[in-house]
Amino acid sequence: MIKADIHKADIHNHLGRNGANPGFDETIDIAHARLGNGGIFGIANSDDFRYEKFVEQKGGKYKRITVSDKIGVYVPEKQMFVVKCQEVFSKQGHILAIAMPHGKNIASKEARDAIKEAKDLGAFLDAVHPFYVEGIGKFLEQNPELLQHFSTWEVYNGSAVFIPGFTTAFANKKAMKFYSSNLLEKLGNGVGMSSSTDGHSVESIGKCYTLLDYSTNSFQNEFRNITSVDKLHIESNWFDMYKHAAQLGGILK
Repeated sequence: MIKADIHKADIHNHLGRNGANPGFDETIDIAHARLGNGGIFGIANSDDFRYEKFVEQKGGKYKRITVSDKIGVYVPEKQMFVVKCQEVFSKQGHILAIAMPHGKNIASKEARDAIKEAKDLGAFLDAVHPFYVEGIGKFLEQNPELLQHFSTWEVYNGSAVFIPGFTTAFANKKAMKFYSSNLLEKLGNGVGMSSSTDGHSVESIGKCYTLLDYSTNSFQNEFRNITSVDKLHIESNWFDMYKHAAQLGGILK
C-alpha cells in the first residue's frame, strides 16, 4: 500500500491558531511536499479537538481512511498518515500523548495522573521541549522513575528558539545532553530520541522530522529504536515561533 522504505515523521504540530487550516486537501499537499510518500504527521489537540475538526471537515477530494483503533487517518492519494496526538499542559510540564483515540482527550493536569490516563487510552508518550518553556525535563530529573513511561524524548524541537527575556537558551542542547547521559546509557532502547517542528502554522509542517523504517511493525517501537541523530532532520522554525509568540501576546491576530 505504501511505496516507501523510510517514513518521515513530524509528530508534533498544532496547525494554525485554534486549529486553523486552509482545508484538508491543501494541508495534506503542504505536508506531502516535505514529508513525501509514507510521510506521517501528528496534529496535537490542546484543550480542544482540533484534530477531530480537521479530519471531519467538509470539502476536499482526498479519501480519509480511519486506521486501527481510530488513532489517525490514512490518505491513499498521497500515501500519508495523519496521527491524533494531544499535548497535555500538566502543572509539572508538557507531555505529548501520541496515537490517541478519536474523540478522547486526557483531562488531568497532574503529570502522574496524565501519564496513567494516556496509558489507559492506549497512547504512548513523548517528553516534548523538555528544557524549554513549560517543559517537563526538570520534573523528570527529580522523578527519574517516571522516565520509563516515555517512549521518545524530543531532543530537537524546531520551535524551541531563544527569545531574550522570554524563553530558555540552549533548550535543545540540554535535551540532547540529558538524553545521552540519562536515557541512552541507562535505559538502552527503552526511550528513543526524536525531532519535531512543534509548528503553529500549516506551512511549517515537516520542517523537522524523525526517520522511521517500520522494521518492528510497531509505531511505538519505531520511536523507541531511534537512538542516533543520523535519524533526525532538524531545522529552526524561528519565524513561525516568533509569529505564534506575537499572537499569544496580542500583538498579532
